Amino acid sequence: MENNFLRVHSFESFGTVDGPGIRYVVFLQGCFLRCKYCHNRDTWDLHSGELISVEEIINKILNYKNYIMPTGGVTISGGEPLIQVKSLINLFKKLKSYGIHTAIDTSRYG
Repeated sequence: MENNFLRVHSFESFGTVDGPGIRYVVFLQGCFLRCKYCHNRDTWDLHSGELISVEEIINKILNYKNYIMPTGGVTISGGEPLIQVKSLINLFKKLKSYGIHTAIDTSRYG
């Protein structure tokens, strides 16, 4: 997969528990761990979800910039985001260029 696409499960536009401030949360698809008490089991399948370009994700986030700035930001969760690390780095670099705070919710299993 190119570094310009992420396999996305879903978006949450007004997260308040996934980092400081109001967060735009992107849930990525795919996880190998299969934790017994996982609260996002529907994100496990590596081939489900929607393949979305980094640019399209950025545009979705920018529509909410006035709500998440200046004290909030974007959190990437999953599934396990590090499975898609190259595209994730690309997304984070672009978010940082807009001055948007970023966070990642990971088990570090990439």
